[in-house]
Amino acid sequence: MLNLFFVLAILSFVAFILMLVIRVQIIKCHNRITNPSRFTVFLSWLLILVFFGSLGGIIYGVSNPGTLPHFHYNRHKQEILQTKLQEKKADHLSKKVKFAWTPVEPSLNADGIAKVSFILPQNTQVRVIGHNSGMIYAAFSSGKQPTKHQVRLNSAGDYDVKVTTGSKTTMYSLSVADQQ
Repeated sequence: MLNLFFVLAILSFVAFILMLVIRVQIIKCHNRITNPSRFTVFLSWLLILVFFGSLGGIIYGVSNPGTLPHFHYNRHKQEILQTKLQEKKADHLSKKVKFAWTPVEPSLNADGIAKVSFILPQNTQVRVIGHNSGMIYAAFSSGKQPTKHQVRLNSAGDYDVKVTTGSKTTMYSLSVADQQ
């Protein structure tokens, strides 16, 4: 589409210049100035509108590259770059530990127990460690499939959650609130 705007702009510009040259030649040959015909005036204005419309299309196409279809080469090159960017982004995300627990802010219930569900990606080891005591309250892992584990904590306080996926280890802070 962008190449169509280039062609229209060039053709309209050349046709307009050609009309002006012919008009000047007519004036020189007859040695007098005559009024142009209505068709000549109409065609001149049409060529001017087509030229500036094409320039607007070119400017829009260049400033918003994804909206108008471009040359096949450019579109193919853009698709390759987009694919490489998506692969790089997916590779970066796969290296990140995807881990979560619910509820986000757990608290002790009426029985004095806080139930926390951990969602683990595949091949992940988790340890729930007391922040001040260093005591391990829970340790579990997932195999080749993402899994969900539930842990019961019977005291309010701060806990460190150590998540290991492959060689990457990440520490999280889990705070269990007292009964409300």
